[in-house]
Amino acid sequence: MTTFPLIGEPLAVDLANTAIRLRGREVDLIADNEGLAAWLDLHPQLGTVDATEVRALRDDIREVFRAAIESRSADHEAVQNINRAAFHCLATLTSTPDGPVVEWGGNGLAVIARSAVEVVAAARVRGCANHDCVLVFADGDERRKFCDTKTCANRARQARHRERQHAQT
Repeated sequence: MTTFPLIGEPLAVDLANTAIRLRGREVDLIADNEGLAAWLDLHPQLGTVDATEVRALRDDIREVFRAAIESRSADHEAVQNINRAAFHCLATLTSTPDGPVVEWGGNGLAVIARSAVEVVAAARVRGCANHDCVLVFADGDERRKFCDTKTCANRARQARHRERQHAQT
């Protein structure tokens, strides 16, 4: 069974993080239909999506997120592909006891693309400070530097400890 990192981020971030680096090599967690099915099981609201289209959208989202993180222009085609997909997302206003709520619908690709637009628009996408990590996260806390405290942040703490120990000898 495939394990996905950082599940629980905004939908587009969850999708972007299906391309990871493991022991120095790039790994695509949704490269095969089994991996994609496992990821979709975690996001049942998406329904059925075309495997090739979702992988292509993931790559476009990763490009746009990287451009935002690096403060550079994103690839024009990637931006257009996300915009085309997001165009098909439908907003519905619903009245609830807690007040009005906007619910988004449409095909799975549209919902993912809308999520990417929201993350970039809110300037919430950030890259992990671990130079060996390719994961991104959406966070409003400016102090957060690492994707995960159990892996990347812990590795950084261990490296600092080793440096201090080495400097003392």
